[in-house]
Amino acid sequence: MPPLAIFLILLSTFLHAGWNLVLRNRRSDYAFLDIVIVTSVVGLGPALAAEFGPQPMLMHVKGYLLLAGFFQAVYYLGLTQGYRHGDFTVVYPIARSLPVLLVAIGDVTRGRAPSLIGWLGMILVSLGCVFIPLESWRGFSRDRFWNRAMLWAAVTALGIVGYTLTDKIAAEFITPGPWSAARYAVYEAAASVVVYWFILKWFVRPAPRQTAWADWRWAALAALGVFGAYWLILWSYQLAAQASYVVALRQFSIIIGVVLGAIFLREVAPMLRLSAACIIVIGIAGIVLGG
Repeated sequence: MPPLAIFLILLSTFLHAGWNLVLRNRRSDYAFLDIVIVTSVVGLGPALAAEFGPQPMLMHVKGYLLLAGFFQAVYYLGLTQGYRHGDFTVVYPIARSLPVLLVAIGDVTRGRAPSLIGWLGMILVSLGCVFIPLESWRGFSRDRFWNRAMLWAAVTALGIVGYTLTDKIAAEFITPGPWSAARYAVYEAAASVVVYWFILKWFVRPAPRQTAWADWRWAALAALGVFGAYWLILWSYQLAAQASYVVALRQFSIIIGVVLGAIFLREVAPMLRLSAACIIVIGIAGIVLGG
């Protein structure tokens, strides 16, 4: 992988783990809706103005944006409900592990199969993600992985696979560079607002709420992390041939998440969990060096 892509992905992992940690303590169904509304309100004006410039974007990727917006909304739903029913250090790793090999299969179908070392690295990353929720080997049971929180983690993973493959293809139709990646991210956020609003209205039916100014200030802060993290990923899609490598490297955020969860949420981080984190690091190193 190009060094710049590796740098962008690893930088995004710190932002990604940070906003997930913040969201873990905000169990409102409206949390993600507020975040993408802030992103859309702030970013749509400049993005639409750029459509009148020499490099319009919407005409080339509008179909991909609608599809990606749908999968983003599924991701928001799964993650919010998963955090409501399970621990951050359980839901987060499982939701991030499942897409790694699934996206790799997508790369194979597009004629961009990972290398042997790349496959080994992704397998290690996936295994580390499976074991990292465990506190001990005695905790390895069906009940640990077969419950409502894990169901929502699987929904989250489905959303990740969907928008990852869609965005990787769309990234190849737009002008490479950080500005185009930022515009695409704004459009995708706007598309997900509409879908997620309907999901909340018709399927979740959250309790009515009164949004205080403090809620919008929190949403604005979280929006910086959400938008910034994925903007860097979209930029890296333009540099890396395999989306699966990008997804695998993003799992470094799990290591950061485990550390932050242990420090700020007082969640346990026993030796088995730390060992699983080391497996993830070895897998990531293999992808960086031989992918």
